[in-house]
Amino acid sequence: MDGYHHGGKLHFHLSFGRIIDELSSRCEKVFLCVPLKDAFPDESRDYRLKADNVEVIRQPFYTSAITSLKCFFGIARVYNRVCCQADVLFIRGMPAYVGVLYFLSWFYRRRTCHWIVGNPVKLLRTHKRAGFFMDALSVLYALQDRFFTKLGRRLVGGAFVCNGRELGKIYKSPHTIVTASSTVKEDEFLEREDTCQGKKISILFIGFIRPEKGVEYLIEAVGKLETDKDWELVLVGTYGKYHAYKTRLDLLINQYGLSDKVHWAGYVTYGQPMFEYLRKADLLVLPTLSEGTPRVLVEARANSLPLIATNVGGIPTSVTDGKDGLLVPPKDPRALSRAIERIVDDGELRRSLIKNGLHSARKMTVDRFVDLVVNVMENQT
Repeated sequence: MDGYHHGGKLHFHLSFGRIIDELSSRCEKVFLCVPLKDAFPDESRDYRLKADNVEVIRQPFYTSAITSLKCFFGIARVYNRVCCQADVLFIRGMPAYVGVLYFLSWFYRRRTCHWIVGNPVKLLRTHKRAGFFMDALSVLYALQDRFFTKLGRRLVGGAFVCNGRELGKIYKSPHTIVTASSTVKEDEFLEREDTCQGKKISILFIGFIRPEKGVEYLIEAVGKLETDKDWELVLVGTYGKYHAYKTRLDLLINQYGLSDKVHWAGYVTYGQPMFEYLRKADLLVLPTLSEGTPRVLVEARANSLPLIATNVGGIPTSVTDGKDGLLVPPKDPRALSRAIERIVDDGELRRSLIKNGLHSARKMTVDRFVDLVVNVMENQT
């Protein structure tokens, strides 16, 4: 996870920064080994690190696996320095040259806890990206990363903390733990008994506007809604470099005649700005095609918002169908429509989802996740 250095402060994506802050509160010292850019942070790296016991060991900055090739020796030197100074390594996702990192961990006899956040192999296969050849190379890179990650864990006897049962099966080992991570805190919860009480039903999507998020199926779903109640769909998120996808969604909105009902909110900062959207909405829908355990599903339940999500990746680990959310097949607009109609029309079901959602979200706070990670690291031999 890369970050920005600006004005003497470090800025990261919230999903990484909050974890580091919480982890730092439980450790004497944290060495943070990341690529950094000296610039004003972009909108996705708007979380400012607060911990004062963090020492940055800066990696060369790279933007992709290909651009990291020219940084091999620089990255290897940084890994060597980290392994010399740290007692235990907490690894997130897919670091460059993971095989080198694990070899050095073995050489210096360092304990490891590797947090597996997603399934890049499946994600890369959800849609075409840069042509057949480059897409194939990307999948091969992800597969070799998976191979060396598994081999490295066996070499050092480390642990995997996996976001969801799907990843838990892929990275199965004697020291694999399945969980659902989040960044929400207990004091950010909002309790309410019900939604869908106003004249207009507000349906909310929060996420990156990318093909793997399946937003087109949500637009088709609301276009097929059979309800007498007025409604709106609010899409929160940035489309970044996916201009063609955003254009395709706009055309679909016009095709269904929904331009007055579908609203683009753009990027919204985590915290009070995002919570306002969650607290004004009546239900949240995540029609994604590939996921680990999405943070927004915990954030929605923490704000008493009933939700609908697709039954993919680690989502069934985070959400129990019919108890604290509704799960539907991916790429199925009609199933999404029926689920939306169920929540809008069935007050007893809706209130039950809200109540159970609050209960399950309290088991998935950032504090609970970091407690798990620390426990894993402390109990390694």
